[in-house]
Amino acid sequence: MKADLESTPEPLDAWHRSHGARWHESDGRRRVAAYGDVVSELAILRQACGLIEQRWVEGLIVSGEDRRRFLNGYLTCDVASLESGAGVFGFFTNAQGRVLADAVVTAADESLLVEVPHGRREPLIEHLSRYILADRVALEPEPAAVRWLLVGAGAEETAQRLAPAVPQAPWSTVDAELDSGSLAIRREQALVGVAVLSLRVEAGAAEALGEELLAVGAEPVGFDALETLRIEAGVPRYGADFGEAHFPQEVGFEEAVSYTKGCYLGQEVVARIHYRGHVNHQLCALRIDSGTVPDPGPVEFEGQEVGRLGSAVYSPSLDGTIGLAILHRKAVASGTIVSLPGGVGARVEEPGFASAKTSTSAG
Repeated sequence: MKADLESTPEPLDAWHRSHGARWHESDGRRRVAAYGDVVSELAILRQACGLIEQRWVEGLIVSGEDRRRFLNGYLTCDVASLESGAGVFGFFTNAQGRVLADAVVTAADESLLVEVPHGRREPLIEHLSRYILADRVALEPEPAAVRWLLVGAGAEETAQRLAPAVPQAPWSTVDAELDSGSLAIRREQALVGVAVLSLRVEAGAAEALGEELLAVGAEPVGFDALETLRIEAGVPRYGADFGEAHFPQEVGFEEAVSYTKGCYLGQEVVARIHYRGHVNHQLCALRIDSGTVPDPGPVEFEGQEVGRLGSAVYSPSLDGTIGLAILHRKAVASGTIVSLPGGVGARVEEPGFASAKTSTSAG
């Protein structure tokens, strides 16, 4: 694996190495696992401001006169009413109402930026292109860009030391001009009550922006600490916790679905599930009776498979191993004991562990 990593350099690899990065590869993308120890980096996220390169999303530019109407027909969220600078979170669904990808859509004056999990952009371009008939729409990969995340109790204050304004509404974006160049700042989904801001910049200006952010108080943090915070908050991630086998309501992002916007691909199925009043599966948190973090795998209840464990991590703040799983409704009641491979037991809880969950907005 080391040779593979060295053969696929990315723009900020040397910058990360100069700050002591340790690497791992996940979902086909190399990421910084950590710079120091995870406990110290978690403390930065909870009490100060961590700086993380977000390598796990990629962008699609949708342009043309019909862009809003067209895209609105393939997402669960309302795109048609977006004003420039506003954003919305939703799902692409197929004709059966199952999730193709989660997405954040940001409106600009002449285009829409659609950000999806790494590896999903090209399949979505192919998927959407099949439906372009007389529509005046163009789909193009986003030009090379780097996304820095500021995460932590001090994220907003740190951003304000550089930028004249920080967006306040969820998923909204403001543009700024810094010494390092032009950038777009967006408010992301908060995790365990701490703010998350995304700073998107041209690839050639990314290293200079990173240095500017360190100079005003941000500290480099790796993916492992951010994942721990995400799992504690009960926020699922595409490819790890859910995918094309799931309906939007099973994932736990009810706010990502509009029931008033009108038709979109898969809408009848998604609406029927909603008005029926329940889903057969739902996202759950697990407290796992093991000091070793288990691999993803089947979850059983009363001798039957009821779902699969997705993300799992050891949480220092909870002093135990925790995970996320989408389970059949027969096993979702808090306190239910389920079993993982190897006879490891786990207790079901609602997502957002009680001692970690404070408040969340819609990273």
